Amino acid sequence: MPIVSKYSTDQIEKIVNTLLEQLRAEQATTELSLMCLGNTISHIINTSVPVAQRLDVASQFGQALKDAVSSKKQ
Repeated sequence: MPIVSKYSTDQIEKIVNTLLEQLRAEQATTELSLMCLGNTISHIINTSVPVAQRLDVASQFGQALKDAVSSKKQ
């Protein structure tokens, strides 16, 4: 069964494109881009998720990232 998001595809794409445009504008390398995005994710989890749930949220995020990358294999 497909996962239904409470966010629209347009809303998600707009934000992702804004983030990517900023990284391009800064001429950020892949390594710098990943560092910045990782720091952003850590900040969001640390400031928006209750302490008792942070490790679970980070683990779920990590698994979702692994799944997204492995589904893109050629």
